[in-house]
Amino acid sequence: MVRNFLAVAAITIAGISAAAAQSCPDKITERQGLMKKSGAAAKLASAMIKGEAPYDQAKVQEIFAAFANDAKQMPDLFPDCSKSGDDTTAAPTIWAKPDEFKALIAKFTADIKAAQENTKDLNTLKASFGTIGKDCNSCHQQFRVRKG
Repeated sequence: MVRNFLAVAAITIAGISAAAAQSCPDKITERQGLMKKSGAAAKLASAMIKGEAPYDQAKVQEIFAAFANDAKQMPDLFPDCSKSGDDTTAAPTIWAKPDEFKALIAKFTADIKAAQENTKDLNTLKASFGTIGKDCNSCHQQFRVRKG
């Protein structure tokens, strides 16, 4: 009976380890997909601010919802096994300074929530988007590697 338990435990641990290893490339792909969606959302907000697209409150809320979705998922998208790879631009400082990384995500989350609550027109979009843009830039400066 003990032997059966140990066998089941070993198989379970091996399965969990294999699943975790297989999910690392998926985590990189998932976070890149989120960043691309946020980038597209930011372009639309920027176009509204520049007058290249009409201000649309419903679309603004969709933009902020996309950002909020990213912020919610980000902390779980950087497992240790995804530290390296040709297809990632995540900087090693994410893992070296996890508390700073999490603090920036928390600030981003709070600023998004404030933007969702306070953005009612083009002027308030400009202010909210400026704050969120600074959050993005701050994180990217510290925690992203630019590839040539």
